[in-house]
Amino acid sequence: MSHHKRLKEITQEHVKSLDEDNLDRIARETCFVQRSTNKVSGRDFVELLSAGHFDSGIISLEGLSDVLREKSPESDITPQALSKKINSDKAVSFLERTFEAIYKEQVCPKLEKIPFVALEQFSNVYLQDSTQIALNEHLAEEFKGTGGSASKSSVKIDLLYEAVHHILKEVSITKGTYPDQKNGAKVLKHIGERDLLLRDLGYFDLSVLGDIEGKGAYYLSRFFKSTKVYLSADPGAEAIDLVSYVKKHIGNKGLADMEVYLGEERICSRLIAYRAPGHVINERRRKAKRAVQKSGKTLSREYLEWLDYSFYITNVGAEIWSPEVVGTIYRIRWQIELVFKQWKQLFRMDVMRGTREERIRCLLYGRLIMICIVTRIYALSAWYCHSTMCREVSGVKLIQWLQRKGRLSRAIADNMLPALMEELLKSFPKGLLKQKRRRKTTLELISGQVGFLEGFSL
Repeated sequence: MSHHKRLKEITQEHVKSLDEDNLDRIARETCFVQRSTNKVSGRDFVELLSAGHFDSGIISLEGLSDVLREKSPESDITPQALSKKINSDKAVSFLERTFEAIYKEQVCPKLEKIPFVALEQFSNVYLQDSTQIALNEHLAEEFKGTGGSASKSSVKIDLLYEAVHHILKEVSITKGTYPDQKNGAKVLKHIGERDLLLRDLGYFDLSVLGDIEGKGAYYLSRFFKSTKVYLSADPGAEAIDLVSYVKKHIGNKGLADMEVYLGEERICSRLIAYRAPGHVINERRRKAKRAVQKSGKTLSREYLEWLDYSFYITNVGAEIWSPEVVGTIYRIRWQIELVFKQWKQLFRMDVMRGTREERIRCLLYGRLIMICIVTRIYALSAWYCHSTMCREVSGVKLIQWLQRKGRLSRAIADNMLPALMEELLKSFPKGLLKQKRRRKTTLELISGQVGFLEGFSL
């Protein structure tokens, strides 16, 4: 079967959750719709809270009422009545159930994995991170923020993202003060043999890293400075001064690759240290000094020396990753940062207006529903473009194409997603691919096995 036919077949399979009968069933089960004479159907409400914000950004209740009347003249509902619907537990339950149904359909088992050198050894490549959204301070009781210079009220979205197949594996919504580290153990129910996990220091937990290895899976993480490092698993061994040790063993290549034992648990791990180029060191020190200026504190010599290096730990052996490329591979973690950037810039996820918890949750689930649909289209597009043209699709260009002329919103309203994909296939070569530039993309760096230190000069 051709790639074109397979793409069309898979698209048809993955629109079941948007079926009107399915949405009306969920609406009845959650008691969002209780009578056949209800002015707003389940499907209309889902489209309103998801696609209704996709093309035009933030819309007022008056605007949403107008959109609904234009789409379904029989749904003549006032802004006040719509507000009452949105500010209800039943609406939250309905949209949450709809989001769960759509996000479970993301997996595309019929698609082959896009092969990338240095990642082909792994079944899945998971990235985990979180983003915060400031809310009205009247919501501080339900969604407490960190305060200070930040908002008194905020919501945190924790995301586990599979970067090869482009799947939102798990999405958690919590108050802004909820620690990332508490979400760290959630990955264990998803991680399987030969999977790889990359995440930032906020999730650093040696016991979880040990559990990941126990599952036959792999991790790659930046190293947490206060973690004790030992050269032996012997309980009587003394911790080393990492920076002083690395200085002596860094070598002419500017890197060191060591087997170490971490923390009181003595987790055996591979630690790779790179001495950063001079301009990078200077920039790090400038940023660090600016960060402490307001508090009147000074940076210790020890900390300034620490900034001279980049430290990573992993249980992936040197036979798979040479020490030169480990830091380069970690750059793939920035994909999740780009995901969050797109959520805020193109889906307006960072603008949540209202002072009721129910309204905020409805807005969140409405946008997450649209994000799931677009992520599914992006996953299919990435596979198709790589398989047929050996090129990377641009996520930003793709989303903007879907927004222009209301393409995706109309396709959802008219049940025409397969036809939309047909139109999309013709548009890939005309401006939806990443441009070939002198500066290599992260995946090009990884596929080319470009060394971490070499990458700074590209």
